[in-house]
Amino acid sequence: MKQQQFEADHAALWTEISALLEGAGTDQRALPALYRRLCQCLALSSQRGYSPALTDYLQKLVGACHRRLYGTAIERPNTLVRWMLVDFPCRVRAEWRLLLLTCLAFFGVALGVGLLVWFKPQWAYSFASASQLADYREMYQPGRTSVGRGGSEGDVMMFGHYIWNNVSIGFRTFAGGIFGGIPALVSVAFNGMHLGVIAAWLSRDPATAHQFWSFVITHASVEVTGLLLCGMSGIRLGLALIHPGRRTRAHALYETSQTMFPVIVGGSLMTFLAAFIEAFWSASSVVPINVKYAVGGTCWVLVIGFFLFAGRGKQ
Repeated sequence: MKQQQFEADHAALWTEISALLEGAGTDQRALPALYRRLCQCLALSSQRGYSPALTDYLQKLVGACHRRLYGTAIERPNTLVRWMLVDFPCRVRAEWRLLLLTCLAFFGVALGVGLLVWFKPQWAYSFASASQLADYREMYQPGRTSVGRGGSEGDVMMFGHYIWNNVSIGFRTFAGGIFGGIPALVSVAFNGMHLGVIAAWLSRDPATAHQFWSFVITHASVEVTGLLLCGMSGIRLGLALIHPGRRTRAHALYETSQTMFPVIVGGSLMTFLAAFIEAFWSASSVVPINVKYAVGGTCWVLVIGFFLFAGRGKQ
């Protein structure tokens, strides 16, 4: 087809598109279909070697249509915000049975071992050495410059130490779940046992009891929750390998890792936040104990409320 005949056949289409772009057209919903025909015209013009003036005209018209269809500023959800405020808590609630299991493993063991040490203090030496128990009692003595620390390390140095410690524990707990979920559950229970022993040992002395509980109450709200979520994610991966259903184990592991990704990343972020609070807030001796209790209680309420209510109705 010659260029003159080509222009005559499609002039009405180009005129209609120009009118729609200028706002003179009446049916804007027709633009996508017209846009597809216009792209075909541009492809034919380039393929047949029509004049550069015609090709440039069609190229500019296609660009204008593309901007109208795809470049309009519309309200798009913030992916990161939606992931944290909707996908993360909704996925945790969907795995409430595993969360309950990890909570029982942590708090159940902590309570059981804590009561044992409370009523029979000599049992504390079965879980920790005498030097370790003495060091803990020394760290939480009243009047210390930095509560909960054995040396003279600064806040920034301890912040780095807490990050490494918290994240490494969470990662080991998660990674251990790949072996049927049992190592992850054992890791959660072990950390619960450690908390129960130290808490009961220090709580027998009122002086160290207030120092200890005011130190842990704030950052424990996110640190313990992050640990439980890492354990829950690891157990879910292990269960996918044990019971893949009608999928291959590789496919089951891939799908489960995709599903649990928001949970493991959210748990890691919580442990990171816990390190910051522990280094710059919990260890401070300037903040009154009653204030730490109030802030810590508020943090626990916020964390529990977040996982109970965040994201409901927004899936």
